[in-house]
Amino acid sequence: MEHSYKNKIMIDGSAVGYNEPCYIIAEIGINHNGDLDIAKKLIDLAVQAGANAVKFQKRTLNELYKNKLLENPNLESQGFEILIDVLKKVEFNESQYCEIKNYCDLKKITFLCTPWDKPSVDFLEKLSIPAYKVASADMTNFPLIKHIAKNKKPIIISTGMSTINEIEKTVNFVKNELVPFVLLHCNSTYPSPTELLNLKLICTLREKFDVLIGYSGHERGIIPTLTAANIGAVMVERHITLDKTMEGIDQAASLNPEEFSNLVKFIREAEKAKGDSQKKMTRGEVLQREVLGKSLICCKNIKKGEVFSEKNIEVKGPAKGISPQYYYEILDKKSKRHINSGEYLQLEDL
Repeated sequence: MEHSYKNKIMIDGSAVGYNEPCYIIAEIGINHNGDLDIAKKLIDLAVQAGANAVKFQKRTLNELYKNKLLENPNLESQGFEILIDVLKKVEFNESQYCEIKNYCDLKKITFLCTPWDKPSVDFLEKLSIPAYKVASADMTNFPLIKHIAKNKKPIIISTGMSTINEIEKTVNFVKNELVPFVLLHCNSTYPSPTELLNLKLICTLREKFDVLIGYSGHERGIIPTLTAANIGAVMVERHITLDKTMEGIDQAASLNPEEFSNLVKFIREAEKAKGDSQKKMTRGEVLQREVLGKSLICCKNIKKGEVFSEKNIEVKGPAKGISPQYYYEILDKKSKRHINSGEYLQLEDL
């Protein structure tokens, strides 16, 4: 059975593909800080900006980590201790996730979520989630990916913190699961330095794997993400926050409401500018051509049978006669008629 990995996939009624508008995800993640009101405000901002979807994260901590580490995180690194402390504070319970999903339905924006473990997958399936996101940290987690794939829904897979060989192995694994998917190029540094984003890899991944490629950005500002969309990313994902100075491990690498809104606006404007691959003159260009264009004109009276030469034809505006592109083609050819000085040459004179 062949899936259209390289053409397009459908997420909640929206097409994602190279000939479709860029699919834009507002990654709320854990920027809500465990506050349902903040989560709803971020959803509202994503809707106002014109995002296709919002995305959250769902964890079952005792499935992810050993109990002794949850009880005493300082047994590991300081970074791990900080992470566990944050996650314990921000994780919503199931009823809160249900409320968020219902709020997204009310606001007519697609609810997406990253499950970090199998129980979270099972819970999200109860919410009728239309697609799943696999975080960069789980790109190599085949048991989790296989559990997600059982639901036969589209999978979005970030590729940060991974080698090209690991990406290839995951691509082959997911293809064998017979589910549609999108790979997201990603640099998993928060925030990511612009000079290390390596956006050209978007084209390289597309050529190498012949699948849909998007971009998950963690840089400051919007230009790199806009660039990613312009060079072919079928999907872009950026964190959104009310305020970058808020407490939280992802806030600094997020976009504030104005930045996110501008990102969506600029991507849509760029898409309008791309048009199609056909060369054609617009009505405005036709009018400009008439005024600014050039023609071949006789600068002396030319008798019938007289030879055209550099002495009796020249280039003048506006464009009322034949193009100067024919100048050298008609030199040394005989005129078919009498042409007065100042008269435009026409095609029938060739």
